Amino acid sequence: MKNVLTTILVSLIMIIGILAITNPGRKQYQMFDKVEGKLSKNYFIFSIYQQYGEFTLTTDGKYRVYRRFVGIALNLYEISSVKIKVE
Repeated sequence: MKNVLTTILVSLIMIIGILAITNPGRKQYQMFDKVEGKLSKNYFIFSIYQQYGEFTLTTDGKYRVYRRFVGIALNLYEISSVKIKVE
């Protein structure tokens, strides 16, 4: 039983280490830093990016909708968008 728990713990630590090394936030992708958006949060295993260059307005025109992405293991995946009130 002790060997199984040790194997699972070592495997979990290795997976977390690999994800931390391949975190896109470590390399600061130029696509997000210069033109389209920026890195909004950088965690140990993943990063969250928000686009600023391209936004859409809601049907009533009160909010701007920005796309957000999560970066995991050198890939970017789109997640829920964020609404910001137009002033």
